[in-house]
Formats: sequence, C-alpha cells, structure tokens
Amino acid sequence: MKDPLGIMGSETIFVMESYTGRDVLEEFENMAKLKAGITRKTYKLPYQWDGTGGVVYGQYLYYSRANTNFIVKFNLHSGKEEAQIRISDYAPRKTTYQWGGYSGVDLPVDENGLWVLWGSTRNSYRLHASKINVQKNSVTSTWSLNTEKMGSMGNAFVACGVVYCIDNYGSTSTTINFAYDTKTGKQWNPNIQFTNQYRYNSMVDYNPREKVLYAWDSTRLVTYSITFN
Repeated sequence: MKDPLGIMGSETIFVMESYTGRDVLEEFENMAKLKAGITRKTYKLPYQWDGTGGVVYGQYLYYSRANTNFIVKFNLHSGKEEAQIRISDYAPRKTTYQWGGYSGVDLPVDENGLWVLWGSTRNSYRLHASKINVQKNSVTSTWSLNTEKMGSMGNAFVACGVVYCIDNYGSTSTTINFAYDTKTGKQWNPNIQFTNQYRYNSMVDYNPREKVLYAWDSTRLVTYSITFN
C-alpha cells in the first residue's frame, strides 16, 4: 500500500502480511528497502484483521477488524485507534471473494475518497459499494450491484467512481467483466483483459495518485499500469 494523498510520503510503502491472525503493520522507506526487507517502522495494531482489503489513506490505516462488522481507523502518526465504522447487513466471514481468506470487506480508494465493498446478508450476498465520510467516520451512501454476487468474482476495485469487478483470481488470463458507475447507475461489461501471472491473486487496489493497480499474486507484489480513455 501507498498513501495516495502523499501525507505519509510519496515513496513510503506499507505491508500487511497474510489475510488474518496478524496485528502488525510494516512500513518501508521505499521500494528498494522493501525488496531488501529493511523495515523502517512497525505498528502494533489494536485488533487483528480479516482479509486483504486494508488501505492507507492520508495518515490513517483502515482495515476490517477480525470476525466483526467494524472497520478500524488507525492513526499512523499517533499510533492509536481513532474510530470504528460499522457496516450494516454484513456477516463477518460469511461471504468473500472467490479465493476466500475472510475477504468480505474491501476498502478501495479513488479520486473521490474512501469506499467499502461488501456482500449484503439481506440480498443473497450481492455486492454493495458504500462511500465513507472520513471526517464523520460513517457510511454516507450505498449502491447495490444486484447482478453481482461477491463470491462469484475474483476481486474488485473502484476508479473515478466506477466499481470494476475481475472475473477470476486463479486463471492466468481473465477479464474485468463488470463495471458500475455510481454517478449514473449505468452498468456494462468493459471486457478488459486482466492477467493473474502467478495464478493466485488475493488483492487488487487502485492508487489514484499513481494511476496504477497494486496486486498481491501468490506472494508476489505486482503493479499494473492503466490508461483511461
């Protein structure tokens, strides 16, 4: 993860190892230090996490608190928990992306701010996208993507207010096969080729500052450059 606002440094990289049972966030000065395994700082988090949907946004880490329906807001400057944000109609560990890993809560960031993607227990675990107000620490708006079940997709991300879903996490060649524009309610199949080079992609996140996707593919850290038309 990198902070798309640049508050934590334009080159600083944050890593959360594994998908559950951990409570330590690692900070690396830059890519060279990450490759060399030289940690600049570690943070002891107040709770363990579930899934790979955590995100650094400004001076805060947001992540899914293990086995609950709360998102933890952790201040990286003070080293303390600042808030917990509740996700309604969400059953922890009951619905996930295809690969599993308690990945039922995903926290994307785009040009418009912080989002949460999750499967609703009230709607057969259909994918929902909610906008989070980071000042009020609450969900402000929610969109239901009724054609998409969270368990039927490999992963998802948000860019420019559009939710994009990836067809599969394990096939080498797959597609971004669903898009939903939260501004207009329009949905379509963009049919964009997407490659899981190492055949086990358990995280995909968009960085609006760098215009790249970050991915964690079978223990390998991968970036995808993207161009908007």
